[in-house]
Amino acid sequence: MDEISDMTRWDELAWNGIAFQKPSCWEIATIDRNYLMLGTRTDPRMEISWGSPSKTASHHRSLKQLQSIKRSFGRRKHGLSVDAWNPPQSWLDALPAHKTSGFSWINQTGKALLVSCTSCNRASLFQFYQSNSEEPDHFHVIVSKLLSTFRDHSENNRQLWAVFDVRAILPAAFQIKSYQFSPGFMTMDFFTKGLKISLYRWSPASVLLAGRKLSEFAVSLPFYPGSASEKLRDANRMEWIKSPSFNLLTRIAAFLSARFFNHRLLIRHVAETNRILAVRSESRQPMDSNLFDQIVADYETATA
Repeated sequence: MDEISDMTRWDELAWNGIAFQKPSCWEIATIDRNYLMLGTRTDPRMEISWGSPSKTASHHRSLKQLQSIKRSFGRRKHGLSVDAWNPPQSWLDALPAHKTSGFSWINQTGKALLVSCTSCNRASLFQFYQSNSEEPDHFHVIVSKLLSTFRDHSENNRQLWAVFDVRAILPAAFQIKSYQFSPGFMTMDFFTKGLKISLYRWSPASVLLAGRKLSEFAVSLPFYPGSASEKLRDANRMEWIKSPSFNLLTRIAAFLSARFFNHRLLIRHVAETNRILAVRSESRQPMDSNLFDQIVADYETATA
């Protein structure tokens, strides 16, 4: 069985609190704030929906969360009823830190697994689909390996985000508020108190930069900070910083207002992956430079 799983190429997926390794041929078909559907070009292979973690353990809360997720899946399945189902022992062994139970949708292919983490008390629901041409042993090995890599909380207060061809690490305090994914453009917006971080990706860079410099591309962006910003050197890495001079009145205004007074934008051309990446910060108070630099360093694209 191990030889079967080794024949499959794997990559990481991390989104809004959960992370796992998946077969590379399983691509994201649908993405929502707490929901993912993965599939190949011809078949759906997996769905996952999850709740929020809790600082305190509560069996009643976990059951409520699981029931809510189950109802959500039921609506996606057009109200189909379910049957109890005993998952293979290899699936259960892959999740030693979770309480688990299984069920299947009546009259529909697929097996579901409800899991609740005994550490963070987050509840998640997996739905796996076996293709008609797939051997049962291969299916169980793939699912077991995926489940063994599943993580539903961060250990070091740093949250991984890895979807499509981008990978980022942010402090866990940042919550995602909006996102857009398209073949030529991606953006994700994160907020924490008084601070917004936006990550951008454009492609292909060779087309976007044809006949112009990176700085000229940046000036065309709708959120370009403007001529008052400070422009730093490097043909493949440009940075602009825009901050007011803070006297007592502007400090009071920044404290009382919801407006962002400080702006920083770093944009870079990554020739190896033919991408343009940017990190943008907006804040009421000046952002910690070390934190901004760390987010930039941890934001990358996968090799094509």
